[in-house]
Amino acid sequence: MFIKAALNGSRSKADHPNVPVTTDELVEAAKSAVLAGADAIHFHVRDRNGKETLEPLFVNEQVKAVKAAVPEIPVGISTGAWMVPDIDQRLAYISEWEELPNFVSVNGHEAGFERIVQAILDKKIGVEAGLNSAQAAADFSGSGLLNECFRLLIEPQEQDLNAALATVKAIEDNLTGRQPHQTVVLHGFDSTCWELLKVAKYKGYDLRIGFEDTLLDPSGAIAESNEALVKAAFHYS
Repeated sequence: MFIKAALNGSRSKADHPNVPVTTDELVEAAKSAVLAGADAIHFHVRDRNGKETLEPLFVNEQVKAVKAAVPEIPVGISTGAWMVPDIDQRLAYISEWEELPNFVSVNGHEAGFERIVQAILDKKIGVEAGLNSAQAAADFSGSGLLNECFRLLIEPQEQDLNAALATVKAIEDNLTGRQPHQTVVLHGFDSTCWELLKVAKYKGYDLRIGFEDTLLDPSGAIAESNEALVKAAFHYS
């Protein structure tokens, strides 16, 4: 069972005091998640004020620190457009990264995603295709870049479970050209998180869990940490 720990996403300390935002916190969260059984680490880089960023200074610092803390584990970050809305600035930042993550996620619903994918590939970094709708999957497939991605992320945004499951099927229907080397991660958010984790297990997909996706454990109680969520994911069915 492959589990990727998504340590923070866009959450803040206001959401949960144990959401990791500083470099030291990310290091400790990554180490504890791996000890709990996580096979990969994903996080959103933060600046000194806790704001999501792609600036080279902070990417270099945090990627280097987390990779050093879990040296046998692949480490990835997000390139979400909301962090740096100007795509030319985003590309400029990416070009200046020196401490490279093992992989990054690129969202297929964001304008200009093709340029971001190519910039990441040019730096020899693995790409995860973020697919939150049938249209995103179709656009990624139509770009000719889907087969360049080593992992496909099926990540419906709907909070109604039936609606989320319909989106999962619609995305799957647009992945008929999936290649043997490509793995699939299915995950939900908040109210759909644990039920979609169960669906992912049933379908034989890889799993993702962490504070980015939910603040609650399967019982509905506030989870203590990313470590606790990873442990719960192994046993939830």
